[in-house]
Amino acid sequence: MDTATMLAVSLGFQLKASSLLPPLHATAIAMRKVTAIAAAMVASAAELSSLRLGHGGHDHFGGHEMERSFLMYAELPMGEEALKARGWHKHGSECDPALGYAWTEKAEGNTKSTPLVLYTTQGGQPSGVGITVVGYNGHPPLPEEQQKWATATPLTPNNIEEQVAHLDVAFRYGSILCSGETEEAVVGTTLIVNPTSEGNSKTIPLTEQGVKEQGWHRGSCFDGMGWHWFLDTKQDKPPSGMSWMAQNLFPVVAMYHEGQMNAIFFAAHLSQVSVPFLATNEWDPAGLDSGKMCKNTCDKDCNFTGMVDTFSTAHIYFRDHKEVSCPSELQCSIQFPIRAACCDTAQDGTVVV
Repeated sequence: MDTATMLAVSLGFQLKASSLLPPLHATAIAMRKVTAIAAAMVASAAELSSLRLGHGGHDHFGGHEMERSFLMYAELPMGEEALKARGWHKHGSECDPALGYAWTEKAEGNTKSTPLVLYTTQGGQPSGVGITVVGYNGHPPLPEEQQKWATATPLTPNNIEEQVAHLDVAFRYGSILCSGETEEAVVGTTLIVNPTSEGNSKTIPLTEQGVKEQGWHRGSCFDGMGWHWFLDTKQDKPPSGMSWMAQNLFPVVAMYHEGQMNAIFFAAHLSQVSVPFLATNEWDPAGLDSGKMCKNTCDKDCNFTGMVDTFSTAHIYFRDHKEVSCPSELQCSIQFPIRAACCDTAQDGTVVV
């Protein structure tokens, strides 16, 4: 049994093939550029400073490399030169004021098997990441409650025929995107979900203290990731901070190590994997039912409802995952071959040995 399979067995992943047969339509970009420019023009200097600093005075996040996919750990090319060297394809002749330039692995743009998009500034630095979520069998790609976080007019073309939603996260903000200048931060200085929207964008704090102050809910710690933090968007949620309804889960989950931003994962309420571990479509290798998704939390009452079949997650790491370990004093319900689902107290209230 190879390492990936042992990890899958240990973590209890659901090896369930999906009936995923996804599809997209082409989109116009001009209007979104106008919207982004207008949003930038009305932003105050104070707002720009806050976004660039990412809250709390921390002006950057991440290390010197990026990876994707839990268990698979594929290195992502960082910046224009690395993207060119890896054969990625640049789209558009003009720099987008909210994201920069979009790059895809296939010349035709997003596909079912290659849904990731990476972005760069005019100066060639990383400026964001995006992913296409595919709906199927009459189910939308995102719950209605979370559709507003999807990019209205993506920068990349695609060849997918069914309904899709595209999620984008910007790493930089303001003039640095299209001025041709560069800055010291290797990965980025902010995390903005849906940065092209005037009213439906959200900045994820770069510190654990900041995300706590914004009302996010702390989950469990995983080696390689750090502490998970979830945002339930339901207005009248219970005192615990989580309604445990898939339709209320913000589609980007944040992870922190030693109080600082370390990783994110995109969350879909329906499987995006065609064949677990074999045709993963750049998502994590298998779907998660409620019990397995709850391994990312420390709540005894965790019980997610409302998924179409299983959750799919797509991790994006902002540094080498091998550099991150959970505190040794935590109680971890998974201890081999990695320490995972680690909490101050085990989910069932017992001490895990």
